[in-house]
Amino acid sequence: MLTKKTNFGKSFFPLTVNQFFFQFAHALFQVSLIWAVLEITGSRQTTGLLASAVYLPFLIFSLPAGIFADGRSKVRIIRWVCFLESLIVIVIPLLYAFEKLTITLMGISAFILTSVAAFYNPSRDSLIPLYLPEDLLLRGNTIIQMTIQVAFVLGPVLAGFLIDVMGAIRVFVLIGILFIIAFLIGLFMSHPPREKEIRLQSLDIRSLREITDILRKDSVLVWLLIITVVDNLFIMGPAIVGVAILVKDVFGGSATDWALSETFLSLGMIVTSLFLMKWGKKIPLGTMLIFGIIMDGLTYVPVKWSGSVQSLWGIIFFHALFIPLIIVGRTTIVQKRVPHHLQGRFFSLIAISVVGLTAISTALTGVVTEFIPVKDLFVYIGLLAAATGGAALFYKPLRQLN
Repeated sequence: MLTKKTNFGKSFFPLTVNQFFFQFAHALFQVSLIWAVLEITGSRQTTGLLASAVYLPFLIFSLPAGIFADGRSKVRIIRWVCFLESLIVIVIPLLYAFEKLTITLMGISAFILTSVAAFYNPSRDSLIPLYLPEDLLLRGNTIIQMTIQVAFVLGPVLAGFLIDVMGAIRVFVLIGILFIIAFLIGLFMSHPPREKEIRLQSLDIRSLREITDILRKDSVLVWLLIITVVDNLFIMGPAIVGVAILVKDVFGGSATDWALSETFLSLGMIVTSLFLMKWGKKIPLGTMLIFGIIMDGLTYVPVKWSGSVQSLWGIIFFHALFIPLIIVGRTTIVQKRVPHHLQGRFFSLIAISVVGLTAISTALTGVVTEFIPVKDLFVYIGLLAAATGGAALFYKPLRQLN
């Protein structure tokens, strides 16, 4: 996939395979957890709160995880995350087997699992520039995102089938096995020689001050964080919990129907990722990011008029075409503008902005949909998210960023 025949490609390949299985396991976990809670309790509010438990740790642990990634072996962090998550996830079927499993314990298990997972993304994203030269960063980031989406195509499809056949709880055994596979593949990842130049650091005032210093010097990064926070606050909850409620309660669909909604989301992202691999370098990064955010919002508005699960799949597929513009554009901007010894910390801020805000957004979605029709919610959040991107158009340094 990477055209340059260097040691970079050999180092990069095990990372892509490792994170494929890691994301595959998380795709299965997310679908199984949310559907199990919605099925067991029948409560939208409880489902929203449990979904938020999956993402809340990113608000708490992302910054410490970024500092940790900046000062220690990123390869070892990735290996340990995969190993520990395999142990954590297997607790759910064990508790179920002994008739000790409760909704509260499922929430605690999800919280612990995601607390560990918070250390993965900053390590992965700051490891990529150590494996690839700068002229391959855009393509490398696109490959990573495409691999993630392949995992999220296969994960929901398999989860929907397995949930219908054997029940959501037993699927967690397979999830544990996938984390073990990710750990074993991680053993083939090499340690970049440049990583040894990074000094060990701890969570102290100096570590935080370096981030605030770079934000004071670079207003583009400030705008990047602001629009990421606001966009994800509006979008993520409806995208996760709102779609599940729409499929189950409005259309009377099955777990497979919801899983296929997630599959069409990933398929759309794969299509654009393939486009970016070939022509991405011709698009200015600022334009790519802002246009992606505007369309990310506007393409959710038609959900209001969806009349079936099948029409919802088409809307979701079209919506997903614009998501890679945001993810790839944002990641490449950070890798190019932030000094490498600070990238782990900055990517942790991105994780807080994306996944951490998802915790708040999913909880709010569960509450809001108790009072307003879920279809109407997609209109409101779609317009607000699009307005976020529209506001960024007025900031010239970001709009014209190459």
